[in-house]
Amino acid sequence: MDQLITIELFGQAYTFRTSGQVSRATEITNYVAGEVEKVRAAGEAPSKLDMVILAALNIANDYFEVRSSRQDLVRDMDQRCKILIEHIDTNT
Repeated sequence: MDQLITIELFGQAYTFRTSGQVSRATEITNYVAGEVEKVRAAGEAPSKLDMVILAALNIANDYFEVRSSRQDLVRDMDQRCKILIEHIDTNT
């Protein structure tokens, strides 16, 4: 069932429909609003659009850092599994 979620940015409410988990959508909207607020508080951007773009770039950077960390973790786990399999094969 679709649910309505509202995010407030710059005193303006934006409502959208989500078909997923409401708690997850709320967590995402809070994260986005928090990132926009960080940019606003830092005074890094002269306009609202600039603030939103900088927040989006910060969010994208966070995403790519997590994705890279995940890839490193998967490679590490793969390597460790190979070592364990070799150890099991040579000791049986």
